[in-house]
Amino acid sequence: MNAKEDRQDKILDASIKVFSKKGYDLATIDEIARKARVSKGIVFFYYKKKDNLIEKAAIRSVPVQEITDLNKRDHKSAKDLLIDFGMSFLKKYENPDLRNLLLMTIANKERYKQIDLALRTVCFQEMDKMFSKLEELVKQSVPAPIRKAFFGSLLCYVVWWKDNEMSPENYVRTLTETFLNLITKKN
Repeated sequence: MNAKEDRQDKILDASIKVFSKKGYDLATIDEIARKARVSKGIVFFYYKKKDNLIEKAAIRSVPVQEITDLNKRDHKSAKDLLIDFGMSFLKKYENPDLRNLLLMTIANKERYKQIDLALRTVCFQEMDKMFSKLEELVKQSVPAPIRKAFFGSLLCYVVWWKDNEMSPENYVRTLTETFLNLITKKN
């Protein structure tokens, strides 16, 4: 990583921390610059305006890369695929700043076109690819509401992170087993 990329990452990391605590509207570029230990001018040099920084930080909070990477990996079974997805998803949100920012990002999706696009990519394109792979592995279709239930359950874990009685690993394993039993159950 060169010095320019390092400085941009430092600013982006600082913005995630500040936005996570203050929200998009109340956070200031001055606070972000202080947290990043750069001048306000440097922040504007790289990001031009606050909205650009908001979009970059928000998009980083969305698990696009995690799901895209997952879809490139081979999985021997449906169970392996779902556990890989669940653990990749929850690992990203071990960071409380990313957890908070994800929730703000979802709430602000209509305000920012790039945020809306990133969320749509996750919820429709990448999730559909993952579930298409799952359907091949279980040799049957999985209705859209059931697909969303799996993702929604993981999102609930993120929302109530501190209140969960199960470890992320146990939660994902239990969710996966229950989900697979549900979709493979013969009527």
